[in-house]
Amino acid sequence: MADPILDDEPFIRNVESLIEPGEVSRLFFFQEFKRLLPPALFKWALARTSRKTPHMGFVIEPYSFFLFFKLKDIERAKSYLPPRYELRKARVFEEDEPDTYLGMGVFNARASAFWGTRHESYLIAEDKQTGLLSWIFIDILSDTLIALPSRGVADANCSRALFTTTSRGEIYLDMHERNSERRLKLSCSLQGGTLRKPDQDLWVMGNTSIAHSVHLAGRREDPFAVIFDPSEVSQAFDIPVGNVRIAENTLFPGLAEAELAKVACFPYAQHYIADSPGCRTVVKNTDDMVRAYHRIAGMRGLRTFSTKYLRVLFYISLVVFPVLSGVLLTLLLLR
Repeated sequence: MADPILDDEPFIRNVESLIEPGEVSRLFFFQEFKRLLPPALFKWALARTSRKTPHMGFVIEPYSFFLFFKLKDIERAKSYLPPRYELRKARVFEEDEPDTYLGMGVFNARASAFWGTRHESYLIAEDKQTGLLSWIFIDILSDTLIALPSRGVADANCSRALFTTTSRGEIYLDMHERNSERRLKLSCSLQGGTLRKPDQDLWVMGNTSIAHSVHLAGRREDPFAVIFDPSEVSQAFDIPVGNVRIAENTLFPGLAEAELAKVACFPYAQHYIADSPGCRTVVKNTDDMVRAYHRIAGMRGLRTFSTKYLRVLFYISLVVFPVLSGVLLTLLLLR
């Protein structure tokens, strides 16, 4: 049995130490120039960085918001899953009746490699190799950088990304994808929400087994884990579905029922350490999670994400490209 978590400050401080606004800004800057580099070279630089910094810190700000729709087109949902996964019924809160869901999570976040608003769509499946309940990303909308196994770091894809709360206890949400015009727009009153215990198989162990759909994963998909204090998912508001007023939802037409089944909201910040791409923390049960938590909490001098290798490639390109251009121009003039 792992030691209980009595003091969360050391872990929180380590998470925060891994979030460096300056490095996030530099990554945004170099992302604009990645088109000057071969994609394989850019991905190599990111992979090299991951080996140097296996831990990625991120903080989800208060009032992260989760919507669950019952799946309608089961065969289509199955087509999103990598071979090692199969759809599984799950509970959002303890004592709920389990069902198959299309889940959507929306939140504002600060992280080692991004800073902004994210909308994530998931299927809930079982990893047949480990037996763990798993969150499978099938879509990410964001106004900030997006890490994807198939592409390394992708550009923001939203022309509008609004997620905020009001003094009247309401949530406003408007996510609008730039190219496809897909959109989710809604408002929700948090009044009448009841604090309940989320299902721990889904919210604790599911977060130690996260993967991407076949079209987001590319040729290789390895699940990754996030490490956190299980108490940060021990309570959430169960929001009456009638409190949510959906003005537009064109994200996955036909995949799930149009009517909401469950709504959950976490009214406090959540602090996570995620595996960097290519790294994996193996977590078999909650005790493993807590042991990993204590190990990270006890670390000193954690190295944050660095754009060092991207800066090197950028400076090399500033020298190499003009030289190559000059050589080619000279050859053309001598012909």
